[in-house]
Amino acid sequence: MKSIFLSKKFFAAVILIFFASSILLYGDIDGRTGRTLKTSTSGCSCHGSINTGVTVTITGPDTVNTGQTQQYTLTVTNTGKLGMGLDIATRLGTLGVVSNTTHLSGGELTHNANIPMTNGTASINFNYTAPGTGGTDTLWAAGIGTNNQSNTGGDAWNHAASKRIIVRSTVGIEPNISPAQYRISENYPNPFNPSTSIDISLAKQTDVNITIYDISGAEIYLLANRTMNAGDHTFTWNAVTNSGSIANSGIYFMKINIGGNTTTKKMMLVK
Repeated sequence: MKSIFLSKKFFAAVILIFFASSILLYGDIDGRTGRTLKTSTSGCSCHGSINTGVTVTITGPDTVNTGQTQQYTLTVTNTGKLGMGLDIATRLGTLGVVSNTTHLSGGELTHNANIPMTNGTASINFNYTAPGTGGTDTLWAAGIGTNNQSNTGGDAWNHAASKRIIVRSTVGIEPNISPAQYRISENYPNPFNPSTSIDISLAKQTDVNITIYDISGAEIYLLANRTMNAGDHTFTWNAVTNSGSIANSGIYFMKINIGGNTTTKKMMLVK
């Protein structure tokens, strides 16, 4: 009887270990926070070691006024993967949900479930609200490319480059131009080949800078950088780089700065 009793205890222990392992493998499909460089360099270690084949990019304004809310975009790219997971954190500001695929947990933003990728890439938008005092802030993120297998097999992850944000105090500062004094269209066509255009309408003369970035966040083309008169203006990017070469197919970002206010548009070049 004693040996039978011990065997039952052993069997129960095996079942418990298996169940705990299942929780480890399958319990994080709705995201896990505390995995960014804000906390440690370990990242999403339960999905293996860091993988440079995964590109994680945060795009959005570099300068925000105190208390202002601006929209940012996180993009994860990993060729051959089918889904995306994420964790986004900030040092001083406050994050806000834009997409119904994400939720806040302990002040950080993570996914509700595996987010489908298209051609190995997926993006989500989120809000960032600056703190009430001027200075600098940071956004951190970790992103995962998955195989939609409901486990960690074949998954890969990487950190995003830390996004530094200048928080500008508005006390005693008169804005150069407010968002109500200009209008920016969506770029068209999108996806595009070989060119895409964007329309901007200005209520008064102001400085306009339009810069194209690739998926890694590297600047590849300066489309405009000058003072422009009031009125309607159209800008066209012919998929060329600053060196004169033709850009490859993929995801690109058009960052538009009008009088100190920044907007970012996502574009896809398909050849």
